[in-house]
Amino acid sequence: MRRLLAILLLCLSSASAAEAIEPERRDAVIVTGRVWDGFTFKDMFLPSQAGTLHLLAGQDSAISFVETQEYYWPLSRQVYVDLEKKRREVNGVLTITRDGKTVAEVGPSPYVILYPKGALNGNGQLLWGAEAMRAYSAYQQDERTFARRYVEAEAQQRVYERKLLEAGAARLRGAPVEVIEAPDPLPKPSLKLVTAPAAAYRVALAAGAYEMALSVEGVLVPGTARSLAVGDMAGRRVTVADVVPEERWTRPIATNSADMRIFARPGSTFYLTLSEADRFDETEYLPVVSPQQDAVSGRNVWIRRAASPLDSVAARFTETQDLPLARLKVVQTEGSGFGYQVRAAKEGEKEDLKAFAVSVPAEAGVSRGEIRSEGEGPAAFHREIVVVQPRNDGLALSLALLPLLGWIAPKILRRTAGAKA
Repeated sequence: MRRLLAILLLCLSSASAAEAIEPERRDAVIVTGRVWDGFTFKDMFLPSQAGTLHLLAGQDSAISFVETQEYYWPLSRQVYVDLEKKRREVNGVLTITRDGKTVAEVGPSPYVILYPKGALNGNGQLLWGAEAMRAYSAYQQDERTFARRYVEAEAQQRVYERKLLEAGAARLRGAPVEVIEAPDPLPKPSLKLVTAPAAAYRVALAAGAYEMALSVEGVLVPGTARSLAVGDMAGRRVTVADVVPEERWTRPIATNSADMRIFARPGSTFYLTLSEADRFDETEYLPVVSPQQDAVSGRNVWIRRAASPLDSVAARFTETQDLPLARLKVVQTEGSGFGYQVRAAKEGEKEDLKAFAVSVPAEAGVSRGEIRSEGEGPAAFHREIVVVQPRNDGLALSLALLPLLGWIAPKILRRTAGAKA
């Protein structure tokens, strides 16, 4: 009986706690959209209390005004919305002004995002209106055609395999060898992607500060007025690297800035992967893709976009050596010891890593090196390498004893001088 009462009390206390932390919801107008981040389009929403929408120049972005239920969650210190419970698109005319002058008046329009080589490869493009609908219709037709071709190719493959089995069985019974032609290979899917159509307001502006508000039949919609800050994308592209140690290749070490040095042991080999990236101040990038995240002014953030097109670099220690981009296979070492070995991938073998293999000389006199690519500009790459030589225990002990010797020596000299006197 006591156990049953304890369980009931626990359930009641849990229910009370859950009821106590239920957040207060309120009706609000938020801004949602797919905003360009310099490479791809990110889903974003701006809470009703946030006064500024941040965008990047260079491509247009799609934004919408939505009336929904909004609530603040204290555990994460963020505002959330319940779009499943309430979602009403606010349609009207979006007016954008700068210094009191109207820059654009935009109505809602259907749009799609076209990714010619897939969303992961970026370089998306917003298509609007009739062009968007045509692109999506053509994409659907291409997908249906591919699906039909794939089903037909699979059927031909099954027929081919059945004929092989039948011919093999007949050959065992003494029949002559039958030549069976292989069917065409299965078609490969296209990486092209066109998102489903949606309605939004098209915002394509040069860098600068603006104001915007939504009106319906000339009447301002409450809660839609926002400041609009559009950032400049010029000069963002840089080449960054990841240092991949052989013994822990799954945990690469980022080296983003040109003033960062790479430390390596003599006689070791490490692997370098290069990427194209955009460098931002946090206050320039985070408000665009994650408006509620705290950004620190003066702190850089590097956003990796794609693998670098560089296929060779030069490593210089005592002499210069050209290093090609290599296909590498990572193999776990056998036995009780845990570790990895990196070797060149064999023909037809899928690589685990594409990187530059940098071998550090074992000579004791080598203390510095560098890795450099040809050319200048954003695609160029340069890092200094510091060769960490083994510690000299005798020298280290001598240096450690210097303070003690400095304290003892004057006392010995004074005592010697007093004895002579």
